[in-house]
Amino acid sequence: MTGRALASPRSAFGALTPHQQGLVAVLGAAVLWSSGGLFIKWVSLDALGVTMWRSLLAGIVMWVVARPPMRAPWKTSRLTWGIALSYALTLVMFVAATKLTTAASAIFLQYTAPLYLLVTGAIFLGERATKTDLVTVAVAFGGMALFFVGKLDTDAMTGNALAAASGVTLAAMFTLLRAPGCRAETRPEAMVLGNILLVVGLLAVNLGRGTSAPFTPDLGDVGGLVFLGVVQIGFAYLLFGFGVAHVQALEASLIGMLEPVLNPVWVFLFLGETPGWWAVLGGAIIVAAVAARTIATERGRADANTTLIPADI
Repeated sequence: MTGRALASPRSAFGALTPHQQGLVAVLGAAVLWSSGGLFIKWVSLDALGVTMWRSLLAGIVMWVVARPPMRAPWKTSRLTWGIALSYALTLVMFVAATKLTTAASAIFLQYTAPLYLLVTGAIFLGERATKTDLVTVAVAFGGMALFFVGKLDTDAMTGNALAAASGVTLAAMFTLLRAPGCRAETRPEAMVLGNILLVVGLLAVNLGRGTSAPFTPDLGDVGGLVFLGVVQIGFAYLLFGFGVAHVQALEASLIGMLEPVLNPVWVFLFLGETPGWWAVLGGAIIVAAVAARTIATERGRADANTTLIPADI
């Protein structure tokens, strides 16, 4: 029975088209990313300590699972360095932003990434946005705005600037992951390298603070840190690396917008924190917009494939 239960989802996934497999993988990554809020609340360390340990564990699991070729820094390609740096900057600037402004402001400004991808996707990847894409981005941003009504901090300029910058680096990472020269082994190699950069840099910062308390976990923190490193970042980015090879950069970023929608769901289910009605409405709009675009796109692909099959005479 167990073998059949495992074989059924695997065979169902194998029966999907490559594009559909990419959609499922990116959606899975967004679901795993969204669990971060719950487990970060669980761990007693501060943001920099959590990020350091999370990156260390994520780098280990990515290397163990994917076994990417790790080259000397001077032999690593510029594309790999570009992905690694954009990945590391996105994570560290977002963490810094959440310390200097509200979490709502940070995540809202980070998810301006689809706006940049409308341009970078067309210029660098030849992925021109359709009218459906433009409408979806507009509606999703409207939903995002409702999601954070009354929670955006307009006074914390430094934190807001870092959050907005993390949106730029997130868009850069999505674009580079879709670059023509980005091969299957390039993505995990770049992610492992990015995590190494984060661990080395944050270890130096943490040691420079003169006290080990903010980044020294106790026994109660270990489970949360393992989940954050292994599942919420490690497996999530492996899934994302696979998925982004089969879907457009803008499409991946729109699905990624489900992360802030699902984040309070887990907190509600496990900690009992009830989201406001504006958040519920905004989240419903984002889910509906992304789902409608996905259904419309898949129907268009099915119709296009049908026209390629000659009719029987």
